[in-house]
Amino acid sequence: MSRRVLALLRADLATLPGETTAVVLSGDGDVFSAGADLRELTGTRADLAFDEELAATIEAVRAVPVPVVAAIEGPCLGAAVELALACDLRIAGAGAWFRVPAVDLGLLYRPETIARLHRTLPRDIVTRLVLLGQRLDADDGLASEVVASGQAVARAHAVAEKLPVPGPAFRQTKALLAELDDAVWDTGRWERVRLELLDSDERRQAISRRGAFR
Repeated sequence: MSRRVLALLRADLATLPGETTAVVLSGDGDVFSAGADLRELTGTRADLAFDEELAATIEAVRAVPVPVVAAIEGPCLGAAVELALACDLRIAGAGAWFRVPAVDLGLLYRPETIARLHRTLPRDIVTRLVLLGQRLDADDGLASEVVASGQAVARAHAVAEKLPVPGPAFRQTKALLAELDDAVWDTGRWERVRLELLDSDERRQAISRRGAFR
C-alpha cells in the first residue's frame, strides 16, 4: 500500500453515495495486501509520513457509518493487518494469513495501534502478531468467519447484503464501540445518546413492527 493508495481509499470512503448500506474492502485477486510499499520507506524518521497516512486511513475506515466488511484472501501483512482489523467484520479464505513483521524491520509498531490491539484481542494473539512476528492463519482468531479459499469476496458481499439498513442506533453503537476500543468514552454523553434513541422514530417504528408479528 502506497501513500497514494491510502489517500485514494480515504477519498472513496468520504464520498460514499448516500444510499450505501455496507462497504466491502478486498485486495486484488488472491492477495489482500502486502502492507506498506517498501519502496516509499527510508528507514529513518521520515517514514512517519507513512504512519500518518495510515493512521488517517484507519480512522476513516472506523468512522464509516455503515458496516465495513473485509474480504481477505492470501497474505495480509503489516499495515494491511491494521486496515483489516479496523473493519467491522473480516471474512477470510482458508488460505489467508496475517503477519506484522515490524520487529524484523527494526520498528516499534505504532503505540496507539498496539494499545488498541491489546484492549481488543487476547494477549497471546497480540504477542504472536506484533512481538514475535509470527504468521497467523485464517483460523487463528483474527477472522470473523473463514470460508473456502477463493470465496471470501463472494461471501463478504452476501453477508453485507443481508445486514440491516443502518439507522441511528447502529451508527451510535458503532461509534461507542470505537471509543471503547480507544478507552476514551464519556459515560454521561452516551447515556444522553441512549435516552435520545429511546424516544426516536426509529425505535417507535421498530417496536411497532415487532408488535405486528406477534
